[in-house]
Amino acid sequence: MLPGIMRVFTASDRMAEAEPVGEEDQAFAREATDGMNYVFWKDNKGYEIVYNATWDALLVGNGVVKTYYDEYPIYTSSFHSGLSEDQLALLLEPDDDGEKPEVLAQSEKMVLTVDEATGQPIEAKSFDVKIKRKKAEGKFCIEVIPPEQFLIDQNAISTDEAAFTAHWERKARTELVEMGYDKDVIWSIPQSAKNQTPEESSRSPMTFDQEATDKSMDLVDYYECFIRIDVDDDGEAELVRACFAGSDSGKLLDWEVWEDEHPFDDIPCEPVPHRWDARSISDETMDVQDVKTVLLRQALNNVYAANNPQRFAKGTIKNMDELVSPTFGGVVIGEANAEIEDLAVPFVANHAFEAIAYQDEVVQRRTGVGRGTMALDPQALQNQTAEAVREGKDAGYSQVEMVARNMAEWGWRKVFRKLMRLMIKHQGERVIMMAGKPVKIDPRFWNADMDVTINVGLGTGSRDRDMSMLNVIMSTQAAIAARLSAIPGGQMKALEFIPKIMNAAIKLTESSGLRNPEHYFPTITADDMKAMAQAMQQASQQPDPKVQAEIQKHQAQLQIDAQKAQQDAALQQQKAVADIQLKREQLAAELELKREQLTAEITLKEALATREMNLKAASGYYKQPSVSTSPVEMGGQPG
Repeated sequence: MLPGIMRVFTASDRMAEAEPVGEEDQAFAREATDGMNYVFWKDNKGYEIVYNATWDALLVGNGVVKTYYDEYPIYTSSFHSGLSEDQLALLLEPDDDGEKPEVLAQSEKMVLTVDEATGQPIEAKSFDVKIKRKKAEGKFCIEVIPPEQFLIDQNAISTDEAAFTAHWERKARTELVEMGYDKDVIWSIPQSAKNQTPEESSRSPMTFDQEATDKSMDLVDYYECFIRIDVDDDGEAELVRACFAGSDSGKLLDWEVWEDEHPFDDIPCEPVPHRWDARSISDETMDVQDVKTVLLRQALNNVYAANNPQRFAKGTIKNMDELVSPTFGGVVIGEANAEIEDLAVPFVANHAFEAIAYQDEVVQRRTGVGRGTMALDPQALQNQTAEAVREGKDAGYSQVEMVARNMAEWGWRKVFRKLMRLMIKHQGERVIMMAGKPVKIDPRFWNADMDVTINVGLGTGSRDRDMSMLNVIMSTQAAIAARLSAIPGGQMKALEFIPKIMNAAIKLTESSGLRNPEHYFPTITADDMKAMAQAMQQASQQPDPKVQAEIQKHQAQLQIDAQKAQQDAALQQQKAVADIQLKREQLAAELELKREQLTAEITLKEALATREMNLKAASGYYKQPSVSTSPVEMGGQPG
């Protein structure tokens, strides 16, 4: 069961997710999710913690996890060689907190180097130093302690409400002195007993601890106890941390009112209502193991008896040892009347093996783990349809998934929630690396009331099954989003599917076995969603693009028609002007022609009249008037 459960919790880099209480906590919840998982997986040995706690839970029922903040500063040592005076001065500059590195060792020597300004060889000092620098003010510690080292009140139902809990371990005297306890007090404490617990004996081939050659390395029983007791006599019990060393004649080393949360949490396999002790897989299968041991022993004995049966000897056998312990190629020597006969041994081992196979079925019914749900077993898959195999595996995975969900809800959820609250109390601003990018977190602004959930939705089934389900989910999400986007007013709801589709895509990547799914998809933040929502809202206030296109097309056609009408009117006007001009020219020509005709007629008439007058004058027809020039008086005819 261990591989399937490990896959549940390690399939994603985000084993735990913080849930926001209000809308203002959404950004802080994402920040808390990144921070918690980074501290668990990077600052601590996350995989080893999950593995050890799961192992203990499956074996003894409860894996015990201890979560606390160690205020002791963390220092790192480093060695640097071949430094110049400037480089050494730069290395020994104080850090941001104003603390200067401590020089543990230093040596200097003269070396030949080249002057950068003149290019001439010169002698200069070269330094080799070993420095000690403070790395952090403290550390968040998550440890899995052996179950036999955890002590709890027998009436307790949960670790949080227990009246007494303790972590017992054996520490060397020098370790206790390094922890700050008085040397004389530690030296007066009796040495721990030599005998080991049954659990220690099973993990170590040694039957007892070796004698220490130095008293400082003597092992002493050390108890870190958490007791609920009324310290200030106000009627309410406070949580007190008391450190005790030794056995009956031991001494109380230190005590304090514990301000942080209770450090212990248990990872149960199968919780039993109203009890702290959970049932383990070994509890479910221990009797089956005993039965199978007896059956296997009997089957092997029957095979041995069938291969080397007892013999019935009659008469005198001279070398009886050869008959009792035969050798390869040996000869049994007897008298003339001696007879040797094999006694018939019925072979019943096959029935024992059938009984063992039945016991395997009993284990599968109890735990869900069998040949069909483990690694590929050719015999388990013969003569079975794909649907039957899938149903059988799903039935087995459901029990494994229940164990994983028990561990998540009863155990890991409390561990991560406790870690989040410790970070809120003790952690300041910090920059961590997530998916290759620096991310700044500041737990001081997180909401301590945020809840934590553990990702156990995937991982218990086969990868193909998980990926197939996720593909169906993504297809359904895309179809619903497309339908909503086509409905008037449904675009905003369709936009809400973007982070959900991204979550499904990330889960699909994780179920395929790939780590860091952020490398394959863009990061969509809440600000991006707000920007897209605003852009969509502005677009929704504008007309429909199709209607807008039709309107623009109609307006363009109207503009074309107007231009064409204007051009036609201009052409008509030009034609009318040309016609008028032509008519004017024709009239002018006609007038000029008539004028010329009239002029010619007048000229002709005048010429005729002059000629006639000349003719008459020549003939004496006219007389010269004396006084009057009137034609009548002159005797002429009226003109």
